[in-house]
Amino acid sequence: MNGRERLLRTLHGERADRVPIAPFLYYNAVYEMFDYVPDMDTFFDPPDFDPIEKFVEYCDHFGFDVLHSLGTVWDFWNARTTQADGTILRAWDDWDVTVSDERKGDDKRRTVTITTPGGQLRLVEVYKRTSKYLIVSAPEEYLIKTSADFELLRKYMPPADAMDCRLIRRAKVATGDKGLVATCTNGAFNQAAVFRSLEELMTDPAIDEGFYREMMEFFVEWVIRRDLKCIENGADVVEVAANLASSTVGPRFFESQVMGYENRVINALHAVGIPIIYHNCGPAAKIMHLYNEMDIDCLGYLVPPPFGDVDLDAALQVLKPSMALRGNIDQVEFMVTATPEQVSERVGQVVEKAKPRGNLILSTTDFFTCSAPYENIHAFTAAGMEHGRYGA
Repeated sequence: MNGRERLLRTLHGERADRVPIAPFLYYNAVYEMFDYVPDMDTFFDPPDFDPIEKFVEYCDHFGFDVLHSLGTVWDFWNARTTQADGTILRAWDDWDVTVSDERKGDDKRRTVTITTPGGQLRLVEVYKRTSKYLIVSAPEEYLIKTSADFELLRKYMPPADAMDCRLIRRAKVATGDKGLVATCTNGAFNQAAVFRSLEELMTDPAIDEGFYREMMEFFVEWVIRRDLKCIENGADVVEVAANLASSTVGPRFFESQVMGYENRVINALHAVGIPIIYHNCGPAAKIMHLYNEMDIDCLGYLVPPPFGDVDLDAALQVLKPSMALRGNIDQVEFMVTATPEQVSERVGQVVEKAKPRGNLILSTTDFFTCSAPYENIHAFTAAGMEHGRYGA
């Protein structure tokens, strides 16, 4: 059974030949293996290195089934389409984007000014190199600061599916039958938090519920339209980011203000036959029971203490048996500081506990840090192979 077949069977609730081994991976792991130091201006698609193809080589090296997460559209505010000949089109006269970068070494502050017939929107992002191979960014100023900003965005923003999907297409070719292209997108709540601060989103329902509902309705449809475009371009599975509405929001807020919108996104993707990995890389214990009311095919990432609050034994009791599970191996500290023998023991414990469900995907709780020893990653795979075989 090849990686594609193994992962599809598992995500569709059918037992494969063994537990798939597919940790969540990010650019930094690929760059580290090949000692490529990315520039922050071209981090996602360097001109002199192909992380999309090398991602598969990384998986081959460690014996992973490929869940290709780099086949993703990373740009949310600057609509862009690319023709087959590589020509980039920007054809929205009412959405004029100006980008200004202030860069000092490996620090950059980007100011995005969007001019519309009704007024201007402004976004400020800060970029930093946190290691030789990893660059991260965070908003300092969000596009939606007021209800008037939202009205401008809703009225003038280019279509949600006016986006460049070339990385998805490249990932599809690179992956072949070794696995699946797992495009990373946002749930409705996470997507709203790209445009408006989390603190404001958390208080909006209490201060002006009508405004909150209008935003969420907009972003549900926006996310669905983008996701369908990703699927048209080759995505086999959609990984829906949901980490911002974790246990920290509480079950009441999640059930009343988040879950219904998330379900609409999930149901729209299921309607075209696409499985869903629901991505919560944070605490989940307080809201875990509510996931049973969502049509999630796979839940990641069962994060244990100290970076989460999920007890695996409790999760196995609470979560419905039809839901595939992914994660529970900490990569922040454990995979960095443990010995290979300890990694083997921990992986064995997780697999033996969850394997009876028939739908475990062996994974870490998020992407490997650049300091994870390769002998530990090899031990991770070896233990997964040893313990993950299903009987005849």
